[in-house]
Amino acid sequence: MRIVRSVFLFYRKLIIPSLVLSILIGMMKVINSDIKSSIGFAYIFIPLLFHYYIYEKRNKNEYYFYYNVGLSKIALWVSTFVISLFIGLIIMMI
Repeated sequence: MRIVRSVFLFYRKLIIPSLVLSILIGMMKVINSDIKSSIGFAYIFIPLLFHYYIYEKRNKNEYYFYYNVGLSKIALWVSTFVISLFIGLIIMMI
């Protein structure tokens, strides 16, 4: 339970900027289909970019906190992709 809470604490910084940018990209209809599919598809990849920017470039030392909780850098990258994929697919299906 502590690890799940830590993953969501980690992902919390990525949700709002990723969603806003995904909506903006979706409004431009990147994919030649409906807006929901464009937003969902963009949301699958945008959090990975924000993850790189926020945690690899700006706050490198924050990884130590998650490492002490028991989460490696690879586990955080995988969790970011899985959560983004899950949310992106939900957005596409709405």
